[in-house]
Amino acid sequence: MRKVRTYSSDTNLVKERRHQIVKKATELIVQKGYNRINTRELANALGMSTGGLYHYIGSKDDILYLIINFTTDLTQQMLEQFNNGLINFSPSQQLAESVKIYFQGVENYRDFHNFVNHIMLSLGLNDRRIVYENESRIIAYFEGLLNRGVTAGEFKPHDCKCVAHNIVAVANAWANRGWYLKKYYTLDRYIDEQVKSLFSQLLVENESLSVANKTLQGG
Repeated sequence: MRKVRTYSSDTNLVKERRHQIVKKATELIVQKGYNRINTRELANALGMSTGGLYHYIGSKDDILYLIINFTTDLTQQMLEQFNNGLINFSPSQQLAESVKIYFQGVENYRDFHNFVNHIMLSLGLNDRRIVYENESRIIAYFEGLLNRGVTAGEFKPHDCKCVAHNIVAVANAWANRGWYLKKYYTLDRYIDEQVKSLFSQLLVENESLSVANKTLQGG
């Protein structure tokens, strides 16, 4: 990860402020483009002075580095959400809940995901590697979960890597094609339709999976 200069020794405060900077910066960049925003505009949007903003970054270019670095933080947060509270769930229940968590996370950082997806080809090799590795960690989580479901007899045998990749791709579509999808779907309905589609492919017909079916119905 790239190092970004700060004048604060308060690690938690720096993390919180940079989190805010990343979220607001990606929102402005998606609206206007990176070259058409300046640090004064970003500082105003954050309710900070320009000097206050430079307390947490060294230059405008640092904003891009923070965005790339934030992919690691966001991935770690997501994996912790997947693992916390789902340990005792069956693979089918875990899959339904993890998909909901992931799609909601994409919605919460829609501009962030949209921006990162659009600049991928213009990033340097090291920055692309950071983004690829973090997305690969999410795919690996879903792949492992799908494989456990196959082993447990809840899921039919599939190419689990391909299905896991598709889950991530469909979530990214909510960020990249929200301008279209939101005309027809709320996020909750979009999630429900995608989970139903997944389960129609994966689930073995078995009465023991009734709990998973209840999950689909919001029960």
